[in-house]
Amino acid sequence: MRPALSSSLALALLALPASAQAARLLLPEDAPAATAAAAAPPSATSAVERHEPPSFPIHFAVAAGAGVVGAPLGLLLANALGNLSISLIPTAIFGLVPMGVIAPVLTALAGWLFGNAKLTDADGRFGFWAGAGAAFVVHVVALVIAGFAGVSLAGVPGLLLFSLLDGAAMGGASVAVMRLLRKAPEAVAAVELPSFTPGVSATSVVPLSTLRF
Repeated sequence: MRPALSSSLALALLALPASAQAARLLLPEDAPAATAAAAAPPSATSAVERHEPPSFPIHFAVAAGAGVVGAPLGLLLANALGNLSISLIPTAIFGLVPMGVIAPVLTALAGWLFGNAKLTDADGRFGFWAGAGAAFVVHVVALVIAGFAGVSLAGVPGLLLFSLLDGAAMGGASVAVMRLLRKAPEAVAAVELPSFTPGVSATSVVPLSTLRF
């Protein structure tokens, strides 16, 4: 009977370290990192991809180029409409509208489209109407000066010089106003979902309103 009791006590003593080790594995400080990551909630970050607007020289060059084309185009169309065989008042209106509108609209449209080509609402986009208004004011002043200087369609060198100066002035004014009044970038947060698969990075969930289609 005593040998059996001694054997039982020996087995119990041998099992004590294994039980202690198993109990220690269940302690919170020894939990695997994956378990801690699973318990942590998804974190919100500002990992939304941002886009920068074009530099001012390139932006200006595109808008000014459109203005250089639009200035003589408006004068040519105004001259063609002014030669129509209708009464004086409609003829003047038909001539003044394209002369004063075509060049600034083309200038602002080129600057607006090119400037916003890679931007989303989250980046802050350029407005059209403020740039068009600035180009229109500059163009009207240029037309008045050109009228006093005797610029006409018959004088090609003078018309070319007027188009270059007018286009550059309209492009500079339009782009400067667009960039000055550019909409402020929105603070959009992307929710980052952690990955529990080895070798797979976390997944960022971005609102659809910030994506450009």
